[in-house]
Amino acid sequence: MKKILLAGSTGFIGKHLISYLTENGYELSVLTRRRLKDTPNVKYFQWDVEKGFIDDKAFENVDTIINLTGANIGVKRWIEKRKKEIVNSRVDSINLLYDYVSKDHYPIKSFISASATGYYGAVTTDQIFTEESKSGNDFLASVSQKWEDTARQFENIGCRLVILRQGVVLGKDSGIYQKMTSLASKGINPAVGNGKQYLPWIDVRDLVRLYAFALENEVIKGVFNAVSSEQITMNEFAQKLSKSIDKNSILPNAPSFLVRLALGEMSSMVLEGSRVSNQKIKESDFTFLYDNLEKSLQ
Repeated sequence: MKKILLAGSTGFIGKHLISYLTENGYELSVLTRRRLKDTPNVKYFQWDVEKGFIDDKAFENVDTIINLTGANIGVKRWIEKRKKEIVNSRVDSINLLYDYVSKDHYPIKSFISASATGYYGAVTTDQIFTEESKSGNDFLASVSQKWEDTARQFENIGCRLVILRQGVVLGKDSGIYQKMTSLASKGINPAVGNGKQYLPWIDVRDLVRLYAFALENEVIKGVFNAVSSEQITMNEFAQKLSKSIDKNSILPNAPSFLVRLALGEMSSMVLEGSRVSNQKIKESDFTFLYDNLEKSLQ
């Protein structure tokens, strides 16, 4: 089995990915800012992006890097300082990884990086976005575009590059699930705006399988949308989620103006959304196991 270097492992997705890969026999070198105790098949190594430091031992016997780095875009209002943090947390970490690999000629064969369907912009249209669609022109789109452009450096040193544009990631410990079920459990309608905006999503169990699929299939390269096949609106999502916990609400959706007042520019994340196609990854023989919302919510 390959030994993998994992950057950005402390979040929701990273924890699930570590668990999945180690259960399937992989050895992981995991970069962290804090000193952590090694566990079976997982060794932790320190890095400090601001100081430009990575423990060189992290690269030993590694031929693949999986990059999940990036500050959470949905926890603080997007004031200018926070916007810079969101961009820099993605760009600077990849630049540091690239500097170490290119300078010391570590034999990295594959670089697999997260991105987001925000690449297409926070818009609600009739268009179904594919990997060939143009990027949007708002903040979310610019973040994803810079994220991806920085990752493309690895192609300059002959690495196979895979970029996964992730939709909203669902799991019982995911932020969106916890927030929306908290409202629904109190009889509050968790939908916002007019509810007609689409919500591209993927079950975290399928997402970690998709990372493993990209890891194991060396013919896979390029950009892939990491979303389920089921394309549902905010209203449909809220109704199915409420039903999954045996709750119903007759309350109206939270009005757009209140959401904008509460969240500012960040409100575009939840008030807008279009359909995103996963046809390309399915044509590469990846099979989704949790491809409809009811099954995921079970």
